[in-house]
Amino acid sequence: MLLYDRETQSLWSQIARKAVTGAMKSSELIAVPASHTSWADWRARHPSTLVLSTDTGHARNYGRDPYAGYDKQPDIYFPVKFRSQEFHPKERVLGVSLAGAHKAYPFVELDKRARAGAKTTIDDVLGGRKLRIEFDPGHRAAHAFDAQGKPIAATTLFWFAWYAFHPETEVFRAR
Repeated sequence: MLLYDRETQSLWSQIARKAVTGAMKSSELIAVPASHTSWADWRARHPSTLVLSTDTGHARNYGRDPYAGYDKQPDIYFPVKFRSQEFHPKERVLGVSLAGAHKAYPFVELDKRARAGAKTTIDDVLGGRKLRIEFDPGHRAAHAFDAQGKPIAATTLFWFAWYAFHPETEVFRAR
C-alpha cells in the first residue's frame, strides 16, 4: 500500500519509509511508534479516546471490511520480487528495523512462547541494540521497546510484505 500526498503528488511507502515517486522521491519518513491492536484492548488502555464520525460526506459502508477473508487466502493481490514459503504469506509479523538490521517476529512463533493466553516478553538484540518485544496473544498485538522501556517504531504486517522489502531479515524463533 502506498500513501498519496496531495500537496506534493508523491507516493510514500510505509514499509520502505520513504517516498517512491513525486517531488519528495527518496525523502525519508520519520518512523514513530504505533499500536496495532483490537478496539477492546485500546479502549481498556485509553478509555477517554474519541472516535471520528463515519459521517464523512462519502457514500461508503464503514461497517463492512473490504478485505474480509483476505488474510486467510494464500494468494496476494499483486506480484512481489521476493517470496518466502517459510510462513503462510498472510502470517502476521512484527517487523523491526534498527541500525540497518531487520527482524521479523512472526505471531505464530510468538504464540509458541505464550502460555494459556498470557502476555509474553522477549529480550533480544538487533543491530547491536537491546530491545524488548511484548506480545499479547489475546488481542493479537505486539510492540517493541528499547532498553529503557520506551516504545520504538515497529510495524505489524503480513509476512509476504515484510519479506518482500527485507529478504535478508532475521526471524525470531521460539525455542
